[in-house]
Amino acid sequence: MSDSEDGMSSEDEKFRFKPTFDLCELPAEVLKRVKALKNLQFGNIKHEVEYYHEIHKLDLKYKKLYDENNVKRKTIYLGEYEPTEAECEWKESDAADAVIDKLEGLEVDDKNLKGGNVKGIPNFWLTVFQNANETLLSGSLEQIDEPILKHLEDITLTLPEKNTGFTLNFHFAANEFFTNTVLTKEYELKSDFDPEDPLEFDGPEMFRSKGCKIDWKAGKNTSVKIIKQKVKQKGKGKGGPKFVTKEEKRDSFFNFFKPPKVPEDPKGEVDDEKQAQIAQDFDVGFSIKEKIVPRAVLYFTGEALEDDDDDDFEDESDDEDEDDDDE
Repeated sequence: MSDSEDGMSSEDEKFRFKPTFDLCELPAEVLKRVKALKNLQFGNIKHEVEYYHEIHKLDLKYKKLYDENNVKRKTIYLGEYEPTEAECEWKESDAADAVIDKLEGLEVDDKNLKGGNVKGIPNFWLTVFQNANETLLSGSLEQIDEPILKHLEDITLTLPEKNTGFTLNFHFAANEFFTNTVLTKEYELKSDFDPEDPLEFDGPEMFRSKGCKIDWKAGKNTSVKIIKQKVKQKGKGKGGPKFVTKEEKRDSFFNFFKPPKVPEDPKGEVDDEKQAQIAQDFDVGFSIKEKIVPRAVLYFTGEALEDDDDDDFEDESDDEDEDDDDE
């Protein structure tokens, strides 16, 4: 016990945090007033649900404007459109200038980047994902995935008319890894209160995700590892050694499209490991939607990483403050 706690007066003691008490201890007339407050709280919950519905209408309205710019963004980094001199004018911050100086000082080995014959912005999305891997993708991008992401041409967002979720669409050029031209990841949202426990509502929340089947070409699946095992022969004269092959799951970003299953019953049991996987899946999907897609150029240059570091620092400071308050 600290000296400050030893010297605490009886007056100070009255203001120490008190644990939740049993409502049955309250006088009947006080309990009735608490229930009245809960009815008012429920009224605010209904307002909050409507508030998020209105926000979704704004999301739909401005998504059309974002999409127009993002389509033009795509034509630039794919080399389909050459921006004018006026469109290229931008006053960089000191931090951005430092990044550009560093990029200009790098030796370029890729033959496609030599000789001043560069088309668009090579490896745009690959670079975005590499830079965002640790902060937003939970380190899920593996080296074996990188050749595939060189073929990623765009990531678009689909929003339904009602605020029931969103879909991420990953558009790929023809490649040697799979035949799909689009890979999708759908997230479902609960955007209304639970009638059985309405006061627990705290805004829309993701509760389920659904991936898609990837039509891998033979031997190109980065999410599995082929293991060849020697089979021991029994008896004599059975010929040479025989081998069997089996597939073993391997870490890969493309496991993102095969998320953990959530029980249909919202009250179904989920073990801690699976719960952690579900939470990570939701975090990655939300980060792609809210940060990577709208701010792709800043993750390409690395400038957005400074903001992410600042956010992490603030979160850590908040955690420390909470710990101090608990002591």
